[in-house]
Amino acid sequence: MRLMAAAVLTFALSTFAAAEIVYPVSVPQECVELAHREGVPTVIENRYQAAKARLKLYRLSNRDPLVRECKQAVERMKAVMQERTASRQGFSGPAPTLSAAPQ
Repeated sequence: MRLMAAAVLTFALSTFAAAEIVYPVSVPQECVELAHREGVPTVIENRYQAAKARLKLYRLSNRDPLVRECKQAVERMKAVMQERTASRQGFSGPAPTLSAAPQ
């Protein structure tokens, strides 16, 4: 459970600062078993829970295969969120205008 909570927390806090995280957030499927084992909820309801989960995940040993899988899943989720944030920011510029060019 500690690992699951930590995974969710890592994901929630590791996204770009500009990205708004909408709670509740589900933990990655790879982290569910670990979350149950460590007593961490599989759905993170707020930033506090996310922070606790992140701390727990990073305190667990990488020797445990569940911990490794969960950390990898969290990293993949972070990459997807960063990609989405970057693509949204790319469209925030001024809209092109259509004007009649003199012929």
